[in-house]
Amino acid sequence: MTTYTYWCLEKGYARWTGPDDGTEERARRAEGWIKVMRMDALAGLAVCVLCTLSFYVIGAAVLHPQGLVPEGNEMITTLSRIYTDTMGPWAEYLFLVGAFGVLFSTLIGSTASVPRLWTNTLGLLGVIDWSDVRARTRTIRILTWTLPLLWTCFFLWMQSPVLMVQIGGIGGGIFLLAVVVAVWRLRYTGVPRRFRTNGWLTTALVLSSVAILCVGVYGVLETLGAVPE
Repeated sequence: MTTYTYWCLEKGYARWTGPDDGTEERARRAEGWIKVMRMDALAGLAVCVLCTLSFYVIGAAVLHPQGLVPEGNEMITTLSRIYTDTMGPWAEYLFLVGAFGVLFSTLIGSTASVPRLWTNTLGLLGVIDWSDVRARTRTIRILTWTLPLLWTCFFLWMQSPVLMVQIGGIGGGIFLLAVVVAVWRLRYTGVPRRFRTNGWLTTALVLSSVAILCVGVYGVLETLGAVPE
């Protein structure tokens, strides 16, 4: 939801639109790239929803009846039961290959995106000059090397992937609330009226904002143990 903007910038989506000179040609170019971004978002949404629902259903059907809860360093082993209990012991190797692919791709994505997010944040706070390409690139490179090392140190210190996920859940819940506020603010301060007159998208934004607010609050309360079982 947030780091995709850096993808757009670095892949040249905005560059080919050109500066806002008020011409109809520029407006049509912008509308064309907005359609590309909507297709990106819809494709990503479809993949995320299908994968998430699939694992929820499989986990509920296989793990829950046995009272298996992924905990500590046994998280991967417990999750592998989703496959081994239905396909046989050989499926554990298939699961490990898939788990490595998923976790490694997540690491690559986070290593590329989080440094850019923090660099942009440092620019907004005035620590660096975001408009200075050399300073921005240097900061991104430094964070790209240091953040993965910091994450590794946290894991070696805590030795509890589930706890780290819970901590991330609290941070993610708070972050989601901030995203909703930022989206509505940018919609009315950074988007020309021509590009926000789509009725069904406005309705979808309202519904998703309410859903994100509810999920964000619920996620924080559940992680803190404030939600009864």
